[in-house]
Amino acid sequence: MRAGKTFHLVLLDLKLPDSDGLRLMTLLRREVPGVPVAIFSGQDAPIYRQLAREAEADGFLSKSMDPSALVDGVRTLLAGRRFYDDQLERNRGNGSNGESRPRPKLSPKQERVLCCLMEGLSNKEIAQRLDLSERTVKMHLTSVYHVLGVNTRSQAILVGQTLNLSMPPEDA
Repeated sequence: MRAGKTFHLVLLDLKLPDSDGLRLMTLLRREVPGVPVAIFSGQDAPIYRQLAREAEADGFLSKSMDPSALVDGVRTLLAGRRFYDDQLERNRGNGSNGESRPRPKLSPKQERVLCCLMEGLSNKEIAQRLDLSERTVKMHLTSVYHVLGVNTRSQAILVGQTLNLSMPPEDA
């Protein structure tokens, strides 16, 4: 952070070119203690709100929010209170209890690769277990990251855990 600058609020996207918003949020908490840090993202599926909550973000603002709701959210954060826009979930009929959250659409092969990743396996170990080349594993992981809206292995693992994934059968 630049010396001499005062920050009242930090808004981070989940998808950043060199890092991810959740990891950067942890760093910012040390660099600018006491300043609210919230996620401002185009990824508005309930999964991402849950990840933000688990990472102890002060709030979650969706880029698709109504502008007046966005202003209200920023004002709430600046007042020192948490703000999570759950209105999108209610509008979609998902409720806020998380019982019917939409699942990202992964192919069975992508789910198997993600499950192996969640077990802590390296690309080489995933390739051996699933009888694939390492290049194919990397291709599947790139697709998984895209579908889940994440940039790193650790983010993919967090989303996979949130989804309660289990290894799909081989013939799926």
